[in-house]
This record gives sequence, C-alpha cells and structure tokens, in this order.
Amino acid sequence: MKILEKNIKNKIHFVGIGGIGMSGIAEVLFSQGYKIQGSDLTNNANTKRLKKKGIKIFKGHSSKNLKDINILVISSAIKKNNSELKFAKKNKIPVYKRSDILAALIKYNEAIAVSGSHGKTTTTSLISSVLENAKFDPTTIIGGIVNQYKSTARIGKSNWMVVEADESDGSLVDLFPKIAVLTNINKEHMDFYKSYSNLKKYFFYFINNIPFDGVAIYCNDNFDLKKILLKSKKKNKISYGLDKDSDVRATDILINENGSFFNISIKKTNLLKKEKINNIQLNVLGKHNIQNSLAAVTVAKILNISTPKIKNAFKKFKGVKRRFTLVSNFKGIKIIDDYAHHPEEIKATLELARNLKPNKIIVIFEPHRYSRFKNLYYDFKKVLKNCDLLYVANVYSAGEKKIKSISKDKFVDEMNKFKKNFAKSLNNINYLPKIILNEANKGDIVIFIGAGDISKWVNDLPNKLKKIK
Repeated sequence: MKILEKNIKNKIHFVGIGGIGMSGIAEVLFSQGYKIQGSDLTNNANTKRLKKKGIKIFKGHSSKNLKDINILVISSAIKKNNSELKFAKKNKIPVYKRSDILAALIKYNEAIAVSGSHGKTTTTSLISSVLENAKFDPTTIIGGIVNQYKSTARIGKSNWMVVEADESDGSLVDLFPKIAVLTNINKEHMDFYKSYSNLKKYFFYFINNIPFDGVAIYCNDNFDLKKILLKSKKKNKISYGLDKDSDVRATDILINENGSFFNISIKKTNLLKKEKINNIQLNVLGKHNIQNSLAAVTVAKILNISTPKIKNAFKKFKGVKRRFTLVSNFKGIKIIDDYAHHPEEIKATLELARNLKPNKIIVIFEPHRYSRFKNLYYDFKKVLKNCDLLYVANVYSAGEKKIKSISKDKFVDEMNKFKKNFAKSLNNINYLPKIILNEANKGDIVIFIGAGDISKWVNDLPNKLKKIK
C-alpha cells in the first residue's frame, strides 16, 4: 500500500477523526511525519488532544475541507452519502478504510493484535503496559482512553506494535499479526454479521491469518472460542483462564476495594516453561480483568519478560476510562461510570459490584442500539434482574432507525414481573440528582451503564448534587 511506503508527501484526511479508533491511528501517522488532518461533527476530547499536537481539525464535514488532499481515510461509521466521501470518489482521491491503514501499520512492525467481543481495550492496555515496563517501547493503538496515557495511542520508537483489532465490522480479517490474542466470543454486532455462525467464521479466519511462526493466545473460559481454536490447525496455541485445563491459570483469587490479588500457574508447553507466580496484584477489579491480565502474562512469557517486570507493570496500571470508573463518593454512595452495553459485560460489572459488598446496587441503564437491544432482549432481562433497583433510559440509537416494538417502558413493565416496583423509566435526565438523593444511601453503589450519552450524565452529576445537597 503506497500510503505507508514512507511517502511523506502524502496529505491524509480522516473523516470522523474524533472517533476512538480513528484518533489513535491519526496520532501514530502524525508522529511518523505524515501530513494529517481530519474532520468531525463534534469537538471531543480526542479532537482537542490531536489539535494540541498540531493536527488540523475541521468541525463538520465539507468538500471544502479536502484542499490538496490525496488520501481519504474513513471508518465503517461513515455513510455513503457523506459529503467528503462523495467528493473524494468524484475526484478520484484514493479512499482507505481505517482497517486498511491499521493492516499496513502492522505489516511494517512486530505486531500483537487483540480481538474478541469484550475486554479488548483493557487487555491491549495491559499488554502495552507490560511491554513498556520491559523497555520494549511499543507503539499502541487502543479503542479507549487509557488513563496512563490519557490517549487512545502510545507512540513508541521500536518496531513493536500492540493494537486493538475491532471485530464490529469484520475488519479483523484484514490483519495478519505475529501474536493474536482472543479474549472471548459472544453474540454481538449482529447488525453486521447477521448470524452467530458467521461471526465465528470471521474469528476463525483471523486465527488462520497468523503466520506459521506466530502464536494464538486465547481465553479457555469461553466455550465457543475454545471450540474454534480446536478446529484451527495452527501449531502454536496457548490458553489462559480460570479453568483448570488452561495453560496459564489464575488461582487463589481475592478481590476487594484495594485490587485483585491472585497466583498464576503456568504449564510447560512448546512455547512456555513451567512456572508458579505468586502474589500478583492488579489495581483494576474483577475476575474478567484477571482474565485480561492473564493474556498479558502469556504474551510477556512468550517474549521472555521477567516476572518482576510483569508485577511492576500491573502495580502501575491505572486502568481504562469508563471501565468501572469511580466518578464520585457522595455521602458514602459510590457513583460509577461503566461502558458495559452487552449482557455479558453487564454481568461482569454487576459481579464486580457484588464483590465490593454494597448494601444495594442501583443501575441506571441506557440501552445502546435498537438492533442490539432487540437481538439480546432476553439476555438483558436475565442479567439486569440481579441489581436491586433499575432505571431504564431511552435507547441510544447510534444512527439506527427506531424499532417500534422496543421501548424502555415495555422493558420496565416486563422487568417488574420479576420483582414488584423493581424497575422504573427514566423520563428526564434532570431527575438524576433527586433519584440519587431519594433512592440511594450510604454504602450503596450506583452504576451508570451504557455506551451512549450516559457517560456525560454521570460525569455532570457531582456538580449537580453539590447544588442541591
């Protein structure tokens, strides 16, 4: 691909540069000397960060933004009628997908790619932290804001690269990493895949993209993922997890407010030496994060990184924004912001909350996408009944057309069949401060769950609560 054959004369425009995936790639290319600019409909933290670095940002999409541009980059979120995309096609400006650029970057580096339905961002961040602590100095592209980097990217000077391989649009099959990490597989992004069997095929293709001297690292606790790896004829496969058959296994687990504590047993394989690692401390909480850290340990051991360096990296790790993030401790009420928007993610979040032994758990839930809410409707009901009080907001459409048969009020009515007056409709976000004051008490946890506007609601709460207390 000519774009990355070190032709610095290229002037590259990113459509939707403020997106999580787009901003990281734009920052990496800019650090390598390419002329980068981009446009976005809103000014967010990502566009502000890129602007500070010297990248030109246009607010809004317009053909006028493309003066002297000779390459256009889009993500799968960009519609065919986008004015900049239409102009590029009309004027024969080469158009590349975000995944094309990521694939080209991987081609020129020793790459570790992390994919899966959930846990990609934290796992990618943990691997990057371990490599950084071991002086590998990796470049990292992540689908979230890493608290340690305050960015979606880390710019390194070595030829090591750690990337999050997005599975939402099938583009993971465009990547050919040396080391592939697979966290899990669940029914997700059915709007693209149409069927679960098709989704599993894409993960199978991704595994088969690994070169003969590469390795697939996978979570043994996920049944469907395990089945896919058994089908693969790849020689180098290493499993991790809590299951006793895992090659890299966590034992003696303790989780409390101070962190996650555990030991690790490593079996002898064609790539690993038998080893017992005691007294691992991880600053992020939850069994799912212990699983994520096991992936990082497995990568580290393949790369001969010492145990003290792994432990040190974990102690320094500050987590990822919107992953069970404490926003406020208001009168002893913990108010949490969490990105969970799939039933499996919500299940993990609620299990983590229970580990902290609160008096009660109150959930404010904003469903994300009509298609997801419809396809996983009964799964959402099953996991959300495990909180003590539930408020349900309108569905965040993410650009999808409304499905009339799906609504917050219908969901609330059905949830109340489990427990009387257990669920309520959130009809106005301005009621949130009063909900906290009226419903929550010292020792309770209030979790805001979703991938839409809900993060803004919870982060605006502390100031609003100060005004009325």
